[in-house]
Amino acid sequence: MPSSWTNWGRNQRFTPAAIFRPLTEDDAIARIGEALRAGQRVRVAGSGHSFTPVVETDGLLVDLSALTGVISVDAAQRQAVVRAGSTIASLGEPLWNAGLSIANQGDVDVQSIAGAVATGTKGSGLAFGSLSSAVTSMRLIDGRGEVVDIDASDPEALAAAQVSVGMLGVALRIGLQLVPAYGLREENCALPMAEVFERWDDLLRDYRHFSFWWMPTDRSAAMYALGDVPADHCFVKLLREVPPEAIPARPGPLNARTDRAYRIYPDGTTDAEFHELEYMVPASRAREAVLALQSLMLTRFPHEISPLQVRWQKGDSAFLSAQSGRDSVSLSVSGVIGEAYEPFLRAVDTLLAEFDARPHWGKLHFLTPESFRRAYPDAARFEAVRRRFDPEDRFLNSHLKALLA
Repeated sequence: MPSSWTNWGRNQRFTPAAIFRPLTEDDAIARIGEALRAGQRVRVAGSGHSFTPVVETDGLLVDLSALTGVISVDAAQRQAVVRAGSTIASLGEPLWNAGLSIANQGDVDVQSIAGAVATGTKGSGLAFGSLSSAVTSMRLIDGRGEVVDIDASDPEALAAAQVSVGMLGVALRIGLQLVPAYGLREENCALPMAEVFERWDDLLRDYRHFSFWWMPTDRSAAMYALGDVPADHCFVKLLREVPPEAIPARPGPLNARTDRAYRIYPDGTTDAEFHELEYMVPASRAREAVLALQSLMLTRFPHEISPLQVRWQKGDSAFLSAQSGRDSVSLSVSGVIGEAYEPFLRAVDTLLAEFDARPHWGKLHFLTPESFRRAYPDAARFEAVRRRFDPEDRFLNSHLKALLA
């Protein structure tokens, strides 16, 4: 009897026809090709960290968790090719040993690199793009069961593959543009919201990475395991770059550590449990959007305890990227698991539509075919590439097919 699949957030559950965990690329090519030739639909599960039904399928579900590790490193070009099932956490040390680092990461590092890239996952820092923007190449199995290599020689395909939500095929290898290995020093602190607004531009300028969580209630910080932060204060994450030789033997206490960058990025939210919505708005409208969201939360939903997280990202050129063509600020709130949080999240969706918001593909959202086309001006270019790679729609599921309708 087929096994069911459940995501990390426990809000997505389904039973595919079969779950397949290839141990080698050859295994993947053979079995996936067989399923495609039989007319089955195919979707891929990374680490199951998405809250949306992007993994769901009634066909073959491919589990990439055994396809891990760094395949090759080009130190001169500062590039590496990694297996698609590698978690972000697992890449830190081997890349460091090669003198390289990922330029930016998010607060959570348990995602597979394929899943993080497919959904446009990112960290914070106006000078840095998402993980997807670092993708230089990709090897995947397309809808005909053929192995295809994508790189800058086909810029349309690369721009589609960088954020594809798994609609081009099953990724086997991902090429990444990296930077020289670096460390980070935490200067995290709690500040009143008024002071964050006052120092906003200075913090953006003075730190490699600046982001914050605003607490609408005294209970909000506990939701993300952020310590004791009062209402109308912020937990402010401030990370300053340091050279590798400045990293001490002992990193120091939490929120004041100095260590290799890949060890500093993850925070308490790795262990927290919630259902999150995250939308990106133009960076030029960030203050306005934050004030509007604060007002909504305090006046219409005072019972919701979710912090409001604010992060910055550099613009990129991927067709379905939330940062495509513009520097952005991500605004995220969450629902408490087990509570009726949908009215709150829908109200946030309606409000942020006024700011030309685009969602994170792995977080809860309320896109329709109409709002999808408005939000992504290059949607038609993506669709042209998708049909080239998957003419029979083998990699679509009902959720994605409805958006493309």
